[in-house]
Amino acid sequence: MYLSKQWHESRIISVLAILALALLFLLVTRGNFAMSSTHGDFHVTQGNQDNPGGFAMAFIPLFYFEAVLVAFWGWLAAGIGAGKNLGDESGSFLFTRPRRRAWFLWNDWGYAMAQIALIVALSNIMIGSLLSRILIVLHSPGSIQLTLNSAPISLFIMMLLMSIGVLLFAGLIYGITYLCTILIQRSAGVMLGAGVLVAYEVLRGLMHHYFPFIHLPDLILGLFNFSHHTFNGLSDHLGIAIAARAVFILLLPLAAQVILERSEI
Repeated sequence: MYLSKQWHESRIISVLAILALALLFLLVTRGNFAMSSTHGDFHVTQGNQDNPGGFAMAFIPLFYFEAVLVAFWGWLAAGIGAGKNLGDESGSFLFTRPRRRAWFLWNDWGYAMAQIALIVALSNIMIGSLLSRILIVLHSPGSIQLTLNSAPISLFIMMLLMSIGVLLFAGLIYGITYLCTILIQRSAGVMLGAGVLVAYEVLRGLMHHYFPFIHLPDLILGLFNFSHHTFNGLSDHLGIAIAARAVFILLLPLAAQVILERSEI
């Protein structure tokens, strides 16, 4: 019953996600067709010695663009759930059901994160198919050379890392915003969540300017390493960064659970 209620309340943003995926599918299909029709006329190799990471550089804007779009969807989804029910004064009825409050909260979180994961997976499967076709045209099937001195990395690993990065960013935005809706017991908590995120970015900028030796982490996972405006491939210690962010994201619904359990309804 609660799952059907979630679908009913989130159907608008779910339809928006479906339409966006359909548009992406059309664009990828058109791109694959264009690659097929020009295959014989392409004489550029991906391993060009002058710019071996030229194709790899395309992953940077692609990663950030996808991360922002999916995170925006997560921000919208955070306004639907237990916090909204409390604001609509239906929480007193909802929480009289023979379930613990935590059950509703984790259903909200699990349902939203499952949708985010599905959106990311479908998006990157489609994008990966187009990139795979481009690599075939560039005579470098399945692998990408990030820098002149680096070993080629498989397209599958690159797309997997991008998927993890987008999922973590969207999960972070969703988790912070959902926590804010529980905190103020209103769906308007999405605006508080946006304020928290903006305030963090302002603080991060101020710390970087006045205290450059203090480095606050970026909201988006730093997949790529830049030094003096030079692209140096993948970042170091990615595994540790991914694990730390995953733990922090899991702490957000736990904090929301503690607040919800202690709320007077």
